[in-house]
Amino acid sequence: MKKTPEEIAADMADIARRRRQQQRPQKDTSPAAAKGDVQHVLQQLQQLRAGGKLPRYDYETLRRQYEQQANADVKQLQQEAKIHRTEKLLAQADLNADWTFDKMDVNDPALAHHIETAHHFINAFDHWEQKGGTGILLYGDFGTGKSTLAGAIAHELIHKHQKSVIFQQWASVVDRLFFGVIEDQDSRNQYRRALEEVDLLVLDEVAANRSRLAESQSSFLGHLLRRRRNLSKSIIIISNHDPQSLHRAVGDFCFEAIKAFHPVDIALRGPSRRPDIGDYHS
Repeated sequence: MKKTPEEIAADMADIARRRRQQQRPQKDTSPAAAKGDVQHVLQQLQQLRAGGKLPRYDYETLRRQYEQQANADVKQLQQEAKIHRTEKLLAQADLNADWTFDKMDVNDPALAHHIETAHHFINAFDHWEQKGGTGILLYGDFGTGKSTLAGAIAHELIHKHQKSVIFQQWASVVDRLFFGVIEDQDSRNQYRRALEEVDLLVLDEVAANRSRLAESQSSFLGHLLRRRRNLSKSIIIISNHDPQSLHRAVGDFCFEAIKAFHPVDIALRGPSRRPDIGDYHS
């Protein structure tokens, strides 16, 4: 049967393909051949290294370099996280930026011992967290440095120990919880829990101007302090009252809750440390 031109062309292409296969050398895939290939590659690498074209790597050196870089990266991430957390803690604490130890006169004989006591409080803070919490009662006249000393303690605990702090005037707490400044009940409950659970609660101007607390306020403060004591959370209370008059101002129930913290009492005495107004010297 006579083939068509297309079939003849296909036969010719098939013959050419078989001839090419016969002429192409077959690759040796035996283990011996594979070993020879490896040796050839190693010889090439050695020649490149001998010619200075291939860097010499040492495993231990590389491992140390990788570890150093990894440690540096982790350290940087930790530092960035600490800065971010510190900023959040400062925003929550609502502290005056000037309330720091650097801006207090350590040579003032009326302050030096109290500043030392404050540093003891800071250094032992973690210890007291495991022992039920502790407290400081700061009292004295207006302008004697009570809030500044408490604020310096708070700043130090935030910056160096990453502790959470809330610094509030007692009147502000009362307004938020008793007089509708916080209108939403869920928000009030959240604020109350924050007062109970924050690492350090600083209550300023408790029974300010030597006044007495209303019974509802005294009861709330007493319960708040008992809750914090149960959670091993420390407190600082600032007042114009000395311990004896504070007892009368807050009542038995609240004063016993204060005593449960075994607070250190710090009396700041003397004239106001705030600058005078014009020529008037108070």
